[in-house]
Amino acid sequence: MSGLASRHIILLSICVLMASVSLAQLTVIEKFDKLFLSENFDSSNTYWSTVSNADNLLIVQEGEYIMHRKSTVSPHAVMGNFTNDLAVFKLITSLKLDKTSAIDGSIGLIFMAQPDGKGGFIFEINKNSYRLRQINGGSYKYMTGTAKTGGWVASSDVKGLNLPNLLEIRTSQKKYDLLLNNKYVMGFSEPSYSSGNFGFIIGPASKGKADFLYLFTTSKDKNNTSASGDENKTSERNENTPETDVLALVESIITLKTQINKLSEENDDLKQMIQAMRSGEKENEKQKENFEKQIKDLETRIKKSTGAYDSLMKINSELIRYKEMVMGNDNGDLVINLSKNLKKEKSASDELLKTNKLLTDSLVMMKNELKSVKGTVKDKDSTVNNQKNKSAKDSIPEKKQEKKEFVLPKEN
Repeated sequence: MSGLASRHIILLSICVLMASVSLAQLTVIEKFDKLFLSENFDSSNTYWSTVSNADNLLIVQEGEYIMHRKSTVSPHAVMGNFTNDLAVFKLITSLKLDKTSAIDGSIGLIFMAQPDGKGGFIFEINKNSYRLRQINGGSYKYMTGTAKTGGWVASSDVKGLNLPNLLEIRTSQKKYDLLLNNKYVMGFSEPSYSSGNFGFIIGPASKGKADFLYLFTTSKDKNNTSASGDENKTSERNENTPETDVLALVESIITLKTQINKLSEENDDLKQMIQAMRSGEKENEKQKENFEKQIKDLETRIKKSTGAYDSLMKINSELIRYKEMVMGNDNGDLVINLSKNLKKEKSASDELLKTNKLLTDSLVMMKNELKSVKGTVKDKDSTVNNQKNKSAKDSIPEKKQEKKEFVLPKEN
């Protein structure tokens, strides 16, 4: 397959991934065709902190950046240690909230962070909601929800605990669009910031993970015009540049990772179904054992009843023969007494016959129920191979700067 054909297939995959986004709602419609930063957390580096103490555990492990906020008092900000002066960009990251024991437990993304925590935005998710806050001096301004709800807005687009959520931010000309799992959330404008840094936020008593983070910008100059002045010619040249190939590869990685996350989710559902089927099978086996025990008890009782009936019939026949022997006897009292005894024994025999019939009917009914129980469904154990495609070598921005402390304001 030629390189051009491969690029067409990759671009088609990207189109399928982004098909669910309502472009009519987007206010930022730039073509983000230049990769600025690629982070897949395949190994530790100087861009993200690794910490282990009483308050926080931050570590890169198995292709994920694990963030565990042990403190129950306040959230914690983890800022990327790299220089960023972009005013036009698209940021995509995959975040998962594993567990939390706090009411305000969450995980999210910090963007346009200003020096010393004087400004910026925080886009967060919790178990079933999202919110956007602006850092305003030493406090927060809710840009979603109300103060009563803490800015949280319930949404079915949030996948919940232990499931990855795709967060995307687009900005150009000081306009912003937020997307959650490829669904448009909101748009807004903020003229105060021309650029800012990025990072993650993890809520109190919360544990979460970041799977990847990609930062794109545009190949246009700062005036949003083509460097050559001819946008069409530049676009034609970009289609065959190595930069375009890298961009297509990164977009393809995002697509594959999203598919892997979906397969993992389906695999977990299948495991739960199998567990439920196995539990049902154990219950059926227990019920089957109970039925078999009841059948054995009934059979034992029937044998005893049959034996008693045979004994009574033998005694009855002897009494009849004795009656015939004394039929000619003048002693009428003896005959009367023997007749009464015979009638009494015959009545007892009839009762045993009725009991025997009831027990036989119960045995037939129990055997029919046992046959219906034996028709249980055999479980089918299917597993879905979980694969995770390791990405290409991370693209690292050229500029670096010493990490500056970013302090979050106190919670409202």
